[in-house]
Amino acid sequence: MLKCSTLMYLSLVFGQAYAAEQWLLTADLWGNPVYGTLTLTSKGDNLSGDIDGDKLSGHRQGTSLTFESTDVNGAVYHYEGKMQDNTIEGIADFPDTNHPNVRVKHAFSARKIATRPEGQPRRYEFMPTHYSNLFDPHRTPVLTIWPGDTVQTKTIDSGGVDEHGVTKALFGNPQTGPFFIATAAPGDTLVIRINRLRLNRDYADSLDAIVGRALGARFATQADELGKPVRWKLDRERGMASLETPTEHLKDYTIKVRPMLYP
Repeated sequence: MLKCSTLMYLSLVFGQAYAAEQWLLTADLWGNPVYGTLTLTSKGDNLSGDIDGDKLSGHRQGTSLTFESTDVNGAVYHYEGKMQDNTIEGIADFPDTNHPNVRVKHAFSARKIATRPEGQPRRYEFMPTHYSNLFDPHRTPVLTIWPGDTVQTKTIDSGGVDEHGVTKALFGNPQTGPFFIATAAPGDTLVIRINRLRLNRDYADSLDAIVGRALGARFATQADELGKPVRWKLDRERGMASLETPTEHLKDYTIKVRPMLYP
């Protein structure tokens, strides 16, 4: 049975032992992409393995693959596809989700995930060229990494502006990524450690507003004058921020910066 996950393991052994290949499998179920984890091993033309723990069997002829799996309830899922370069395209024949005795055909595809480099965990420098304003599980990963690897990258501000003052994305907290964590599987706990987080420009922007839920009745009547932009000067060496055009009461006001990722 095809279940939600973000990884697919595909091991094709054509006449000899090969390292397991990894693929990202996507099935189109009535216009909705659904992902599954597949382990596939070949011995000659015979295939075996599992799909999210459901055992499968099948065969391979040239670039054509045919296999089927059976879930714990006895439902059978059939796949036919062709492999070309680093992709697989095909048709899956599933039981209808509401009528088990009815069969429905769905398109599926698979994208090969790079093999882990040999040796110790690696350090990657990733310079983004596009960003996402959504936490979208269907967005194509920008980089594949493995447990223990380190990534150095950068972000832009909530307005979509980079360190040079150039607008690179739509406002609304555009995100860098996503990063594909190879070997991760449903049920795993993903731990990310931030080794260093630093500023990359000498100014910051904010609004002179108060968060709505913090406004009491007395402040709410005065809030209509708030919401104007405020520019801050950043002292990156000292880690301090001050207003670029302060009022008389705030001319000596400084605050320690605490770089963060948001949200």
